[in-house]
Amino acid sequence: MAAAGIEWVPVTGNTGRRIGALGFIGDKVAVIAAYYDDRDGDQSGTVTWGEAVVAFLSPLKLDGRAVTEVAMAARTDPDIMLRDPSFAQEAARLFVNFAGNLIKDGIYTVYFSRVVAAAGAGIAERVAEGLVKQFVIRKGFEAAVKNTYNAAMKQGAAL
Repeated sequence: MAAAGIEWVPVTGNTGRRIGALGFIGDKVAVIAAYYDDRDGDQSGTVTWGEAVVAFLSPLKLDGRAVTEVAMAARTDPDIMLRDPSFAQEAARLFVNFAGNLIKDGIYTVYFSRVVAAAGAGIAERVAEGLVKQFVIRKGFEAAVKNTYNAAMKQGAAL
């Protein structure tokens, strides 16, 4: 099952179903592939309207969830660990990055999002007439503040 020098090893999740694969080059993991979309909560293979709406409306971003799940499941597979013992550390790093992003999103949602939304609504009412224009201004303001917050969190993490 090798393609272009990559040997794919399937990874089984805690439900007993295959959830992804690791691509090995030699004895090192080079690629992690998930069989499911980050938004596919029940891992059925399709993202239902309900799952898509929940993912869209969720204040917590699910980017990287599926790949992180594959890595975490793979680190408990003895065959994979015997082949690439350093992969457990890489899986832990992926998990910490994913969890850190969830924490950042949670902090923003709990402490800042309501205040920013209220301030954006106030600014939009003063600057523009019409619901559509006000909505666009409010969402643009919220996005600008969220981007500034994310940049500050990245800069703080780099220090």
